[in-house]
Amino acid sequence: VIFMGFFLFFCKELHFFDTSGKSWKILSFHFNHTFHCHSKEDMPVKSFCLVQDHCYYHGHVQDIKDSSVSVGICSGIRGFVRAKRSVYLIEPLAGSVDGDHAIYRHENLRSRRATCGNTNDTYYDHEPRVSRVYKASGWVIEPVPFTVGQIHSYRHYMRDMHVIKARMLEIANHVDKLYRPMNIRVMLVGLEIWSYMDMFDVSADPDDTLTRFIQWRKNTLLKNTKHDNAQFITYVVCTGDTVGLANKFAMCRDESGAVNQDHNENPFGVASTIAHEMGHNLGLSHDATYCDCRTSYLSKNCIMADRVGKNYPETFSSCSQEELKNFLEKINPQCLLDKPSPDKLYGGPVCGNAFLEPGEECDCGTVEECTNPCCNATTCRLTKGSRCAQGECCESCQFKQAGSLCRSPAHDCDLAEYCTGSRAECPSNAFKMNGLPCNHNQGYCYNGQCPTLEQHCEKLWGSGARLAPTTCFNQNMHGTKDAYYIKCGKLFCTGGSEFPITRQKAILWVHGVQCNIVVDQSETEDMGMVPTGTKCDHNKVCYENVCQDVQLYATEGCSAKCHNHGVCNHQRQCHCDPGWAPPYCERKYSDTGMSGPRKTHLRLIFCCNWTVTRNL
Repeated sequence: VIFMGFFLFFCKELHFFDTSGKSWKILSFHFNHTFHCHSKEDMPVKSFCLVQDHCYYHGHVQDIKDSSVSVGICSGIRGFVRAKRSVYLIEPLAGSVDGDHAIYRHENLRSRRATCGNTNDTYYDHEPRVSRVYKASGWVIEPVPFTVGQIHSYRHYMRDMHVIKARMLEIANHVDKLYRPMNIRVMLVGLEIWSYMDMFDVSADPDDTLTRFIQWRKNTLLKNTKHDNAQFITYVVCTGDTVGLANKFAMCRDESGAVNQDHNENPFGVASTIAHEMGHNLGLSHDATYCDCRTSYLSKNCIMADRVGKNYPETFSSCSQEELKNFLEKINPQCLLDKPSPDKLYGGPVCGNAFLEPGEECDCGTVEECTNPCCNATTCRLTKGSRCAQGECCESCQFKQAGSLCRSPAHDCDLAEYCTGSRAECPSNAFKMNGLPCNHNQGYCYNGQCPTLEQHCEKLWGSGARLAPTTCFNQNMHGTKDAYYIKCGKLFCTGGSEFPITRQKAILWVHGVQCNIVVDQSETEDMGMVPTGTKCDHNKVCYENVCQDVQLYATEGCSAKCHNHGVCNHQRQCHCDPGWAPPYCERKYSDTGMSGPRKTHLRLIFCCNWTVTRNL
């Protein structure tokens, strides 16, 4: 114990913020806890977790600009404090949650995990398993994880449910803390603990365990609790030096999950592993030697290093930041776009959590964080004379004039959006009618995109990929499982990278021509198929894997109902010219008008449905 730590804690005030928005909150208000109790029938007991309100926090040390705090105060104080380059851990002494606490430097943290050779390193994992990747479409906002605890972990912690739940919440709190600088929020929505028996066979082989866990998630967990990602925590020691394994590119898919060994008595070691494995789910690779990790205070390595020493990292490298950006832009896992409703935030509506909730006019975060002159951070009410606090159509605390451009068209198939004069938010993003020519007649608009065969080849195989000759596509006439109607079945490409984005491929040789095929074993959407809406011939598009007339979109004459003051959008609704109000653009804007469906403002958040499966 280094008593210098006490000077740090008692001479400087610690500021804790709830973990939501700018002040980050990790739990859903309807946090689901499932406990598999001792019973011959093995009937799970489900309950809403009675977690002490507002006892897991993020924050900083007063007067120390370069500092951060991640603590839980439910039973004693347990957490992580960094002040510049000094890092401390605090926890209650054995048997004392109200009295004495131990504070010690992070480098003195003991791990029960054996080290590898002479390097004093613990391996996170080998190369992650590559999951089937999904269709790209937009920008990610939120993931929601679920956590599952296994029977070995339950026994290790003396069968004390309170201890186990507290540990899981501490881990979740720190994972959220690690992802905050990436503009990602991790929200724990469920915890399942096994005390009677394991729900599937948990072995020392992490690959086998991950396979069984993902299958159990598909068959059971996803049916019971809505979540985006599941993390399994086990006390079973993995073979070799691996302490975690995940499916890559899997976020929002059935395969979205990972297994993690509970390899450290301190929760922050396990949190680092989970953050690493969840990174693989988000498409992140292991850091290379050239990756910039200068901001890591605790370790020379960043979170996505393939191994760590006794000091656990707290930042993502420059490589991880770039890979995440590419993942969100190209893959766009749709489940992360859902903004959690206010009643899903742990503790209910709270002024200062940076979420606009019922009863609030604005919410700019805590008093320390808020720099918005339009909002009173103490009351979450607009300041005197202000009509709005933030939004694309809010300027100097007032609504912008109706008809002001708030979103320019991004491409051929996009439409401009305009302020209504009565709302701070820009209306929902709308697109041109499906079936309109785009990209110099290379394709037809479909739900805001201009899909082409060549474009999809490059997306799957990388730069230099080209559409394969017609000889390859003739195989689609044979009526196999994945082959339908020539250029609306399997996509054949040449060139590009050795392996596609799914890392799985097949090759056909047809009359001396190499035809590359993407293998995607997804049960929902096969990336190797020609996308819906792709042009397959003149005035024809792929729909349900059949080349059909573009008139199937039934958009002809749609704009006639817009009274010459607008056009139909991809939803066959009138998209009005500046200053004209929906639904039919026949009148000027009033205080209640708006130029299209209302946009849901989304914060860049990672809402993780976290099923932490642990060996308890």
